[in-house]
Amino acid sequence: MLLKIRHALLEVANHPNAKQSAVIINNELIITSGCILQPYIRPILPFISDHSNENVCASTKIIHKLQQCRLVNAQDVDSDEAQHLNSINYQVTFDHRKLPPAVTDSKRDSNVPHILTRYRAKLLYIFSSQEISRNLHKMLNSMSFNESQTKDHNEVLLTSFLVLTMRPTNVAKTPEKFERFLEHIAHYLRYIHPIRPLDDVLTMCTPFGLENFYKTISIGKVSNVIGKNGSLFVLSNNLPLGCEGSAVFNNKLRLIGLIISTAFQRNNENLQMTIAANFAFLLRDFMNQLGIKITTITIPREPSNFAWERSLVVIDANGNQGTGTFVKVQNKKFIITCSHVVFQINSTVYCRGVDGEFESDVLWRNPNYDTAFDVALLSTPAHIPSRYCVRLAQTKPCLGQSVYNAGFPYFVNFNLKYDFNPSIFQGRIIKYTPAAIMSDGCVQAGQSGGPMFDEHGNIMGICVSNIKMDNVVYPNINNAIPIITIRSILEDYAKTNDIHILNNLVANPDIQRVWSLKPPPVISKL
Repeated sequence: MLLKIRHALLEVANHPNAKQSAVIINNELIITSGCILQPYIRPILPFISDHSNENVCASTKIIHKLQQCRLVNAQDVDSDEAQHLNSINYQVTFDHRKLPPAVTDSKRDSNVPHILTRYRAKLLYIFSSQEISRNLHKMLNSMSFNESQTKDHNEVLLTSFLVLTMRPTNVAKTPEKFERFLEHIAHYLRYIHPIRPLDDVLTMCTPFGLENFYKTISIGKVSNVIGKNGSLFVLSNNLPLGCEGSAVFNNKLRLIGLIISTAFQRNNENLQMTIAANFAFLLRDFMNQLGIKITTITIPREPSNFAWERSLVVIDANGNQGTGTFVKVQNKKFIITCSHVVFQINSTVYCRGVDGEFESDVLWRNPNYDTAFDVALLSTPAHIPSRYCVRLAQTKPCLGQSVYNAGFPYFVNFNLKYDFNPSIFQGRIIKYTPAAIMSDGCVQAGQSGGPMFDEHGNIMGICVSNIKMDNVVYPNINNAIPIITIRSILEDYAKTNDIHILNNLVANPDIQRVWSLKPPPVISKL
């Protein structure tokens, strides 16, 4: 039996109304992210830790079970949890091809339109995956949500999943058939290969939960794999709200993940980051909690094919974190980063490379860090091999050229403590001037000072910031300092070892104007 994976839109038709993407497997099982229930599962404060207390609300009991990775059975009609969950109206919408009765299979036209049909769905279970929950908790240690009081239970729902069906009688009357169905899905997953950074992925989603956007395709790449076994992974394409619960497919169109989040709040700013849960792990934990024996699913995380990861450095300057790159110019090695990442000349910062932690001295930094050429140079340990260092690009960037923005966004604390695991976001150059390179490759907080690589591994830019207009940050439009513009000054410094030469890294008024997004001084009129 083959698996038929279909996209669907799940709607919670209570007040307030909520919609998000979902996955249907063989027209039998519906799976989606638990975050759709955030408006409905809200523990009454204060949050009572003793869930056996009869006075606690049903939401509190549900959250406690999910925190302990215990299955919440919505079919147990005698429990408060099930009664609360069954009071919610679930509807699933997906497409059926409308065919005239007289049309035979041999005469079917592939251009016949699909008709969206809405069905009543029955919630069977809610479960939380231990592996996914543990790794997301580590990653979110520096993040926060809009409502700090509900942060804990929102995090629990982020790593929880809903299992629904349109045929509740089949599950109730033939549980053995349901168990065999899950075992077949697990057998299918044995042929899934490890997920690696820069793997091609396809996401099928319904942005904003709007039917007009139903079955939207988003093509991107894996930017990072999180956890020892790769239970979470980050996508390069930023998806909007409503795409939670979407299916993520690999380049062989096999289901490998479910989107669990598309945005976070940090320092009162909305951060766009698409995180997916590895489908193998959530299925394994679901079957274990059902008591179904399953062969252990092991999908070890493999290193990426991105050969230049070893040139990246995490920088921690008194809590201010960023990214740097080992660079070799005229046989002189140094770390290049942004001035706003470090503090002052002759200070010491802490770094971590692929071989471990080390201290680095700030050799030089542009004192005007909020202007063009936001550059700083750090010392490198004597033992760093030359193969870790990248070379400066020698050619001007071209429009449409593929680039790789690399660094340590958001979960830099997670990487410093547990693993050296940079993110790689592929994009293209959309604008070039001697003042700045603009690309559509994602750049997020923590990537400041990180490299923009060309396809040959040369550093062609230093990532500085996103474009911000009217207090709105656009993570997929960003600025980088062109290496080709400052290359000659870096070469002169490498030849002479005269640190004062770097003082020439001062932008002229024209470059400063372009960097500041100011209009030209004169615009001709016809």
